[in-house]
Amino acid sequence: MAKKPPEKHKLPAKNAANVRSDSDKLLRALIVLFILMGTAAALVAGLVVLRRVLFTSNPRFLLREVSVQSEGYWRDRSPALASRLGIHLGDNLFSIDPGELRRRLAAIPNVEHCEVTRILPDTLHLRIVERIPRAILSNPGGRFVVDEEGIVIPRRESMADKLPQLPVIFGFRSQIIEPGQKLDELAPALEVIMQAALNFPDIRIMVVDMRNPGKTVISMRFRDQKVCRVLIPAKDRDVNMLLTALQSAILKAERSGNTRGIFDLSFDRNVIIR
Repeated sequence: MAKKPPEKHKLPAKNAANVRSDSDKLLRALIVLFILMGTAAALVAGLVVLRRVLFTSNPRFLLREVSVQSEGYWRDRSPALASRLGIHLGDNLFSIDPGELRRRLAAIPNVEHCEVTRILPDTLHLRIVERIPRAILSNPGGRFVVDEEGIVIPRRESMADKLPQLPVIFGFRSQIIEPGQKLDELAPALEVIMQAALNFPDIRIMVVDMRNPGKTVISMRFRDQKVCRVLIPAKDRDVNMLLTALQSAILKAERSGNTRGIFDLSFDRNVIIR
């Protein structure tokens, strides 16, 4: 009896029913995906509409008051400040971005720190800590003042008029002065002014002359009576120690009847009276 040849193994053929089954699965997956996408889009649109209805288009939240808390120039000037910041009464409170408004407010030269708060339903509260002017630039009638960090502030937008007479700084190099600019070169003069203001109440500085790069020349009053001219090193100095030596020298001169008024502290902390 003859043997049959071995049969060849063939891959099973995919019938039409299997093809239709895979196509149906893909179609169903696409339909589910489109439904989910449509649902998500509808949900987002619904939230946008809901936010508009409840907040940004709600007449209950229209801005009716801008409240400003400040102890300086901006006190009682809320309309002017609101106009400068681009805030208008009648704007929706929730259409105002507190972060952006805070950045605009902080960019004003006389503002040191600030906070912006919504107070529902209709008030925007601005809390401002202003920079304190410490000196006038260039001349007694100068247009600009500076704080202790050397930040330039327009004099008319500062609290300078509410303070005692400020010292004048002149002789510095900067020719172009702009509001908000920081003048680092004024640091030596401001250091002397601040040390005197904080620790030496008998010394009232009137003028700081920075024209000489090696020596700073100061005009001052001692106990609001004796007028003195003081020369101190422009660099490498301990201002507190120099002012202590100056005060001692003035008192010693008064006791001895010495009426001379020029005190040179630039000789290794020794005070020369001329």
